[in-house]
Amino acid sequence: MKTRFIFLLIMIMASVLSYRSEAQTSAMKEELVKAQDLAKQGNTAEASKVLTGMMEKYPDSFEIVQNWLIINRENIPGEEAAIVELGNLEKIYPKNTAILFAKTFLQAENGHFDEALINADKLTTVQPEAALNWLIKGQILESLNKNDEALNSYVKATTLDSNNADAWQNKAGILLKTKKFDEAIDSYNKAIQLVPGEPSFIYNRGCAYCLRGDNANALADLGKAISMNPQFKSYAIKDEDFKTLWENEDFKKLTSQ
Repeated sequence: MKTRFIFLLIMIMASVLSYRSEAQTSAMKEELVKAQDLAKQGNTAEASKVLTGMMEKYPDSFEIVQNWLIINRENIPGEEAAIVELGNLEKIYPKNTAILFAKTFLQAENGHFDEALINADKLTTVQPEAALNWLIKGQILESLNKNDEALNSYVKATTLDSNNADAWQNKAGILLKTKKFDEAIDSYNKAIQLVPGEPSFIYNRGCAYCLRGDNANALADLGKAISMNPQFKSYAIKDEDFKTLWENEDFKKLTSQ
C-alpha cells in the first residue's frame, strides 16, 4: 500500500471553517487585504497587529492564522518555534479553534503525536460537527498505532462529510491493515468516485484486490495507476501487498522499466 501523505497540506487545512455570513466574509477579506498590504510595505508589526485583532472576531478562520504565520515567518525559525508561538496565541485567544487546529497540525507533522492527540480531543469536543477535526484525529491515532480508535474517527469523518475523499482513503487504509478487504475496497471505491484522477487511490485499491486474491482486478488497478504515474512501477515491485504477483508475467510487464 502506498501511504498518502498523512497530514494534509497546510493550504488544504484552511477549509476548517465554520459558517460565516456573507457580510462577515466581506469584512474579513477587507481586513486580510489590509494586513497583506501592510506586510508588502514591510510593516509586519502593524500587519501582525491587524491579524491578531481579527483572531477574536473570527475564531474559526484558519486563513487568518495562516496569514499570521506567513507574515511572521522571519521571526519564527521553523515549525517547532511556530508551535510555541501558536501556544502563546492560544493563551491570549483561548476560544480560537483555528489557532488550536494549526498547533495540532504542526505538532502531528513534527511527530509530537501525544500532544497532538490531546489537542485533537479538544477540537472534536468543541467542534464535534467538523469532519476535518475527526480526520486529523484519526491520522494522529493511526500514527500512534491505535487503529481501532483511528477507524472510529474516520467513520465519524465520513459520516459528517461523505464528500471527503481523504477520509474514505484513510478509512480504507485502516480496514486494509486489519484484513477487512471487502470493506476496504468499498471505501476505496468511494474515494475514487470522488477523486477519479488520484492514482494513489487506485493503486491502493489494487493492493486490496491482490491481498483478497483477486489478481485480475489487482493488475487492472495497478495498470491504471502506472498509466497515470509511472513511479508506481518502482513502488509495486517492493510493495509486500503485491508480493503474490511478483513472479506473475503480467505484473512483470506492467512494472518493467
